[in-house]
Amino acid sequence: MAMFRWGVNFDPFVGLRHIQRELSRLHESWFGESRRIGGGPYPPVNVYESPEEVLIQCEVAGVDAGDLDVSITGETLTIKGAKRPLPDEEKLNFVRRERGSGEFTRTIVLPDAVEADRIEASLDSGIMTIRLPKAAAAKPKQIEIKPRGPEEVRP
Repeated sequence: MAMFRWGVNFDPFVGLRHIQRELSRLHESWFGESRRIGGGPYPPVNVYESPEEVLIQCEVAGVDAGDLDVSITGETLTIKGAKRPLPDEEKLNFVRRERGSGEFTRTIVLPDAVEADRIEASLDSGIMTIRLPKAAAAKPKQIEIKPRGPEEVRP
């Protein structure tokens, strides 16, 4: 009998993740989920997950903390803000312009339920870090395996 072994890097869900990315991209283009400043969704984000929390880091260089608004509804986090233009920008003649300005909104669907009352956000050197502790139901739970005695009969 021939035996087939999956490769170490085999991921059976890679196709589903690709479809999810494409659907998100289409949804953003149809419904304007993220304002594009500088050619891509803004702010660019990284979403990390550990057994205890979800960590989101986003680049908001040039945006003051007072111009940012972070809110959560269910398992959806929304980041809103405004990147202010330079003073007297309309008088300037741009040779190249890659850094945009304006209002933006970015919506992120979280991978697990979180405890909304314990969310912390901080801004340091243009990077906003949002820590979202996972809800107890979303955390992994170790299940004890009890040995069975010989007197117990299996049906």
